[in-house]
Amino acid sequence: MPSYKLYKILHLTGIVVVCMTVAGLAFHAWLDGTREAAGEARKRLLAAPGVAMVVSLVGGMGAAATAGFISSENGFASWIWLKMTLWVIFGALPMIPYRAPEKAARLFIVVPVLLALAAWVAGGFQPLIR
Repeated sequence: MPSYKLYKILHLTGIVVVCMTVAGLAFHAWLDGTREAAGEARKRLLAAPGVAMVVSLVGGMGAAATAGFISSENGFASWIWLKMTLWVIFGALPMIPYRAPEKAARLFIVVPVLLALAAWVAGGFQPLIR
C-alpha cells in the first residue's frame, strides 16, 4: 500500500497543475487572447487540469484513507465533503477565462482564496492564530 507521503505528493501536484493551468488561461484571456488565438495549445492546456483533477482526487482520498479519515464503518470525515465541494469548484475554474474574459483577472484573487480555504479545511478547522 502506498504511503501517506506519496498520496500527499500526488494530491498537491494535482492542485499545482490545476492552478498553473487556470493562471495560464486567465492570463491569456486577460490580455484579450481568444480561443482561436490559443489554438492547439489551448486544447492541451485544457486536458491538463482534467488529468490533474483525477491525480488530486486519488491522492487526496488515498491520503485521507491512509490517515484514517475514511473508513467502512464511519464513511467520510465531515471536512472531506467540504474538500470535495472545493474540488468541484476547482474543476470548473478552467472554463471561466474564455467563457467570461472580463472575469479572468478576478481568478488571480479567487484561486488563492480558495487554496487558503482548502488548506484551512485540511487542517481540521484549526484556529489560524494561537
